Amino acid sequence: MKKTFKRFPRLRRPGFPGFTARLTNHRRLFWMALGVTYFSTGLPAALGAEVGDLIINSARGHLLLSAKIRDVITEEVKVTATDKLSATVVFSIGLYQVSRFWFDKKIAHQTATNTIKYDPLKKEYSLIRSWDSGPPLVIGALQQARHLTTEVKDLKLTPLARLERGRNYQVRVQAVCQDQNAFLFSPSGCFNTDWHTIDFTF
Repeated sequence: MKKTFKRFPRLRRPGFPGFTARLTNHRRLFWMALGVTYFSTGLPAALGAEVGDLIINSARGHLLLSAKIRDVITEEVKVTATDKLSATVVFSIGLYQVSRFWFDKKIAHQTATNTIKYDPLKKEYSLIRSWDSGPPLVIGALQQARHLTTEVKDLKLTPLARLERGRNYQVRVQAVCQDQNAFLFSPSGCFNTDWHTIDFTF
């Protein structure tokens, strides 16, 4: 039986004292320019691939994570019968115990990989998942193979025995595509998502 954890409001770090002092005109212009630069440089990353649909639950004494990469598969890729292609998506996953007045405590860290390979003789795709002990998944359609490569489902993060009741936790996930045949996902090449987080109380 799976157990779903509720989210709790994001904890805010205390602000820096003395920052409310009156600003001169030069300082106002400086901070306005800095803000415009920050948002303009951050815009392309916001429009690119991102980790989403994070789900935390439990089963068989373990904390489980499911996640997907969004906005990365933009168009259908043409693969000829002579192409022997492969690409790997790497998920970096960290579990932390959240502390309000000190650094967060790292509980676990994992690297999960999904590797898609195309066999031109059999005209089929195989998906090798490092987090799945079963045999490679054989897929006939490229579109389905691409979607399955950009997700993890029920990945074991840590035994529940390592968590403390009533404590706040945060899971952080980032995904990177290695540059083998990255155009299988995006015509612009490899992607590197920002860190995405989900908070919960055990």
